[in-house]
Amino acid sequence: MTLSFLKPPVEIGPDDPVSTKRAGGTPDGLSPGYVLHADEGPAIWFMEALFTLKARALDTNGQFCVVEQLAPRGFAAPGHTHSNTTEAFYILAGVMDFAVGDTMYYGLTAGAFVYVPRSTRHEFRVVSQTAKFMLITTPAGFEKYFEALASPAEEYALPPARHRILSTEEIMAAKRRWGGMPSGDQTLFRALDAENESSKF
Repeated sequence: MTLSFLKPPVEIGPDDPVSTKRAGGTPDGLSPGYVLHADEGPAIWFMEALFTLKARALDTNGQFCVVEQLAPRGFAAPGHTHSNTTEAFYILAGVMDFAVGDTMYYGLTAGAFVYVPRSTRHEFRVVSQTAKFMLITTPAGFEKYFEALASPAEEYALPPARHRILSTEEIMAAKRRWGGMPSGDQTLFRALDAENESSKF
């Protein structure tokens, strides 16, 4: 059970819609429309970040999921691929670095959009004090990876340090189940940072 931080907060189960209020007029057989305002949606603590689930498979008939992420400097996803999932990122605030395929994109700021085709190696890291960004995946389902490894947020803020220590076995089991697999032992960022450092001498 997670909280949507309305006033007062509302409990939302893993199989509940992310919004407690649904729009009318949707054709039969389709999930109804809805609106989520700022801070609304099931909130979870994933590693060092606060994730707000804006749309899950149940809400979109499995078409896509949307996860708003607030993360501190150093939060990163090392190089990996998704064999069945396409991803897009939209930066709302802060500064981030991305790698898509073999191309690096440094210093991306609010308004930047990043598209990652399926089966394409990619990674990112937060370089500002904090960054807020949206992740959109299609089809839906990859949000289950985050939920499997997260804890319910106890407040609408970044989690306390070391709130949950994840084992390598937990992470790899979730990756195998939900389709995100690591790609190589060294990230492109680390490789390039090391190359730049050696060039100074």
